[in-house]
Amino acid sequence: RIRRKGVSTDLHHCTWGYKTPILFPVVEQQASLGEKFKMEVNEDLVVTGVALALQMLTIVSFTRKARTKTTSDGSPTFPTNTDPDPNIDWDSFGFGLNGVSVDFMWHNVVSVESGDSSTSCWDSKQSTNSSCLKPMGEISLHPAATVLNYGQSLFEGLKAFRRKDGKIVLFRPDRNAARIAAGAERLLIPPLPKDGFVKACSDLVYSNARWVPPHGQGALYLRPLLFGSGAGLGVKPSHECTFCIYCSPVGEYFKKGGKAKPIRLQAVQKYSRAAPGGVGSVKAAGNYAPCFLVQKEVRARGFDEALFVDCVRGEAIEEAGASNFFVVYPDNTIVTPPLGTILPGITRESIMQLASSELGCRVLEKPLLLSDLADAAEAFCCGTGASITPVGSVNIFNESNEEDLENTILFGDGDSVGPLTEKLKSLLLNIQMGTAEAHIQDKYAGWMHIVA
Repeated sequence: RIRRKGVSTDLHHCTWGYKTPILFPVVEQQASLGEKFKMEVNEDLVVTGVALALQMLTIVSFTRKARTKTTSDGSPTFPTNTDPDPNIDWDSFGFGLNGVSVDFMWHNVVSVESGDSSTSCWDSKQSTNSSCLKPMGEISLHPAATVLNYGQSLFEGLKAFRRKDGKIVLFRPDRNAARIAAGAERLLIPPLPKDGFVKACSDLVYSNARWVPPHGQGALYLRPLLFGSGAGLGVKPSHECTFCIYCSPVGEYFKKGGKAKPIRLQAVQKYSRAAPGGVGSVKAAGNYAPCFLVQKEVRARGFDEALFVDCVRGEAIEEAGASNFFVVYPDNTIVTPPLGTILPGITRESIMQLASSELGCRVLEKPLLLSDLADAAEAFCCGTGASITPVGSVNIFNESNEEDLENTILFGDGDSVGPLTEKLKSLLLNIQMGTAEAHIQDKYAGWMHIVA
């Protein structure tokens, strides 16, 4: 504490959100009643205050540049070292944010001309420029934003893997680009250019390379968002759209510790996920919140996930939570519900091709009734998050709110992974990780987009 001619000064510590402590002067007036507002400050005190202020600004500026790693034009620089962070317990991660925050996100906002449903607004704004990479953080929205009031919103999910040879790859991002474009047309959002979507995902992964888990210890999950962000009270498409991607390192979707174990599903006939003519085939955000209550009730009864059935008769299987559903019959026939009210999953599409071309299976897309499950030898669900997850049993909770325990269907012994399910999971994972046989790796090389 310094006291000079009516002026009292404290030197306080301030971190300003950073780890480096900064000293700055706090001046208190101590003027007598007869000398109101009059202060005399020695020259050396002023010099000290100025010097300390400059110290503060220099440290803050240096720290921000070090954290965001931006170039002179404000865009982030790409890392020279793409190795995984050695100080992270990757094996502890489940499917979630896992208490960490990556370095960068992709964020871009464009204006939309009335009735414009083309990609031109994205192209004209140079939406694939790396300046859209921003330090990971919050985004702001007006309370009247269309996404908040009318749900004009889509999202995607895809993963980046670190292969055995050290390369970082994205799995089939072009298919995500096609799916979000189809969804954008349904919700009257100008679709993103395919190449622009893929480049944005690739640049985001590269800028967050240290968050891609080591080989075999998880993946970096990307969540692209496309929504109407403009403010407007009328029921109509937004005049402004936002494309944002965030990411997080993740582990298993259904994490049960150790080796993957089959999950238990409960078919619920009281609720419906989608209806013919609706948006069940689109990855619209509004499709998912109505499932929360069903999932909560199912888990309270001791099951891992809900199995949704059609809204007309309550007999035809649609999806397992947010995943596609498959059954395997003893003659190596694989059946999955047809598209229409369900999402055209990219993992689903890949499995169908691999099962047919590499494992010699007969693959059918046709209505799958609950009664058809009794003859099945195996079952599994799949998705970007879930990958391929074996199903051990399906129980039915009927419209009378009664659990039909007598008709619980077991696949195998209910506790073991079926042999074909295991083969499919290994084959898909080996292609993603670059450890498949050479001819298989070459055949499906187009599925993998190399980031670094």
